[in-house]
Amino acid sequence: MRALFALFMFPVICCAADRLNGTWRSDRDASMHFAKTHALLEPRQVDFLDGSLGRLELTFNGTTMRYLLPDFDLTIQGKMKHLVGTDETFSYRVLGTDDDSIALLVAKDHGRDRIIHIHFVNANTFWLYSEESDYGLRDLNYREYFRKIE
Repeated sequence: MRALFALFMFPVICCAADRLNGTWRSDRDASMHFAKTHALLEPRQVDFLDGSLGRLELTFNGTTMRYLLPDFDLTIQGKMKHLVGTDETFSYRVLGTDDDSIALLVAKDHGRDRIIHIHFVNANTFWLYSEESDYGLRDLNYREYFRKIE
C-alpha cells in the first residue's frame, strides 16, 4: 500500500517542486508593504528591513537551496555599519505540496533542520513567513516576498 501511495504521489510532488526551481530575489517593495500594514514591528525594525531587503537570493534545483546574501552597508541608529553577507548551500527535500504552496525540510540550516513553507502568489512570486526565533521574528507576523529572476 505504501509503495502504491508513493507511486501516485511522486508525480505530484515532482511537478510542484519544479515550479520552485530557479533563482528568486527578495522583493523589497512587496515585503515592506506587508510589513508596514500587517507586521508587529518597532520603528527601528522597519528601518532595518527597509535598508536590508531586496538583496537575498534563493536558488533551488530540486535537491539543494543556495542562500546568497552579499555584503552591504546600512545605516543603523544614525551610524553606518558594514554587514557581512553569506553564501551557503543546504540540501532539502519536499515534504508536501498543495495548489499554492510547498513545504520543504531544509537540512542543517543554521545548525538544525528546518521546515520552510513557501506560498506561491503566482508563477513568479512567492512568500514565506520569517519564523527565525533566534532573531525574535517568530511572533511578528512578518513575511518576505521573492520574485523569480531566472
